[in-house]
Amino acid sequence: MNLNHLRLFLTLARTQHLGRAAADLDLSSATLSHHLAALERSLGTTLFDRVGRGMRLTETGELLRGFASRINNEAEAARAAIAEQERAESGTLRLGVIHSFHANLLPRLLAEFLSTHPAIRVEAREMIASDIEAGLLDGALDLGLAFAPAGRPGLGCAKLFDEPLVLVTARNSAWAGAPAETIPLALLPARFATRRMIDAALQGRWAPRVVAEVDAIGSILALVRSGAVGTILSARSVVGEGLECCPLTDPPPIRSAALLWCSSRYQSAASRAFSTLVRARLAEQDAAGMRRRPARNRPPR
Repeated sequence: MNLNHLRLFLTLARTQHLGRAAADLDLSSATLSHHLAALERSLGTTLFDRVGRGMRLTETGELLRGFASRINNEAEAARAAIAEQERAESGTLRLGVIHSFHANLLPRLLAEFLSTHPAIRVEAREMIASDIEAGLLDGALDLGLAFAPAGRPGLGCAKLFDEPLVLVTARNSAWAGAPAETIPLALLPARFATRRMIDAALQGRWAPRVVAEVDAIGSILALVRSGAVGTILSARSVVGEGLECCPLTDPPPIRSAALLWCSSRYQSAASRAFSTLVRARLAEQDAAGMRRRPARNRPPR
């Protein structure tokens, strides 16, 4: 017994006539009769009594009719829901986003996406890059906004843009304008991808004076604003008044923003639509246009 058998059975039950049912189904009467016989054999019972040229449901046939109707309705509902989702008109999109993109880049992208896909529910979580990658691989996330290259095998990666990491100090602090290697720094812990990029970029050049490791960018910026320390972050991460961004040189540390996904998992229409939007919008503007504060042209020594 399969869905096709049940649909043929329902047409026969509605018309109660083999010839009319066959015409409605665009089948020959012989073919329809063959399918009905196969269904009756699979169930081990007779579903119709033949009355002259017509057909009448048996008691068992009436019982099956109720079940078949519900099954057919559920199958049609599933087909419609899948088609709707494939048109990116419904469903859920689960995003993992690093802090600096979550605060500054994501809102404008989501605003546009939700305006064009109002029936899609978006679940966006601020996460560190390694947790985003793990979530993509275990199926907890559909897409990630993090860094290239991906740190784990099995992930697809589309580079979006490059952005430099900059030295951040309080504008009127004692550390404003000081050589970078002399400034006490509060940095993210090593489990953050940005910290690992900083360490790799500065290796063999100068040793940063790390006096604090803090796992929240907001807390780091508050500490910098107090004048006690400086930090190294992307300019995109720097929000609020009283802070100064200064480029690091020879060469500047660069991190590459990327869209990530699990390469072995099916990408829903909602995921594909959001990916298309992200790539299109970021192709129109480079990192310098994304709410970056102007940096002073004074490279630290």
